[in-house]
Amino acid sequence: MKKALCQVVGFGPAALGVAVAADRGGVLDRLLGEGLVFLDRHAEGPPGGRRLPYLIESNSAASDFLGAVDPAGAFAEALARPAARLLSDRADRHVPLTVAGAFLDDLAQVVAATAPDALIRADVASLRRGAAGTWTSVTADGTPLVTSRFAVLATGGQEDTALTARRHGIPPSRVLPSGELLAGKLTYVVGRLRAGGQVAILGGSHSAFAAAALLLDRLGDQAPRRGIHIVHRTLALGHPRPWCMDRPAAAPAMAWEVCQETGVVNRFHGLRGVARELCLKALSGSEDRLVLHDATHKPPRILSRADLVVHAIGYRTRQVPLYDVDGRPVTLSRSDGAVDVDDECRVTGAEGAVPGLFGLGLGYARQDPYGRRRVGVNVFHGTDADHVVRAVSSVCPA
Repeated sequence: MKKALCQVVGFGPAALGVAVAADRGGVLDRLLGEGLVFLDRHAEGPPGGRRLPYLIESNSAASDFLGAVDPAGAFAEALARPAARLLSDRADRHVPLTVAGAFLDDLAQVVAATAPDALIRADVASLRRGAAGTWTSVTADGTPLVTSRFAVLATGGQEDTALTARRHGIPPSRVLPSGELLAGKLTYVVGRLRAGGQVAILGGSHSAFAAAALLLDRLGDQAPRRGIHIVHRTLALGHPRPWCMDRPAAAPAMAWEVCQETGVVNRFHGLRGVARELCLKALSGSEDRLVLHDATHKPPRILSRADLVVHAIGYRTRQVPLYDVDGRPVTLSRSDGAVDVDDECRVTGAEGAVPGLFGLGLGYARQDPYGRRRVGVNVFHGTDADHVVRAVSSVCPA
């Protein structure tokens, strides 16, 4: 068993934010010296697996993936590689997520190469709190991995298709996670549409419209009229929000769309790029291959009639069981399988923040004042990771 100051459970896009923020703040070497450890569940292949393997464009500008990285710091090597150069060249535009994923892979390789002792390949089955308030990660067979004063949960999220199937009375075999579709699992879906079938996409987010756009692009002229249906509850039909990246002279009524930290309109939510264009076409009636259904009051019949339902209504926490010093489960602030964090990214329990425990990334995203999750690599590597690094480094000797 290894002793450390802080262990990060996960080595995906968000987990890298701890190293990126520490480097930006000038404390990465100090944290590594005191014991900063990443636990990667991928036993084989590149560290952390392949990040963002999706066949669509980002919902944010390319510069968002670069902005948190110190160009003069430990990750300068990654900034010199092809993926980062392409992101820089297209700074104010959308980019394929595979390019952004390649850049994140480059960041991971820098961590693995410069601090190999900081990366442990092991699948964490649970975290257990010790009498002194420390956290110990444990494998499925009970083997302890790392004991640390701080622990960061960065295990990502997962699409709960089983819950969606039960909720809508749909056979589970007919519900497909949007992530699988966006990552290229298209053959069966495209085949059903070519044969005259119907596909319902559940959700009104960027992922939902991006999935529809991807299917229409693959089908082209073979896409059947009214073959793809988007079932939503968040889209204001006939009155789309100002889904833009720049701060316009917006009416006061739209002031809630402005990010208070950056002054940018709708930085974390809404539709942009191809997804936005498709939505506006559907709203105007000029895209007859796509049908929109408002499910605000009741689910439309298409969910039971469709050959396949694509789940695009968000993610639930890929949760790691937490146990207290007495072996009992730690009671969290929510009982539905999701994990909430406070404004400083501390995991919240029944009595407030759980000491020494943070959540970072998809599945642990902070909420804005309107209850919406703040999801984006720019956030996870920026303000969120800063909260974690500030707390951890505060106990390190200068």
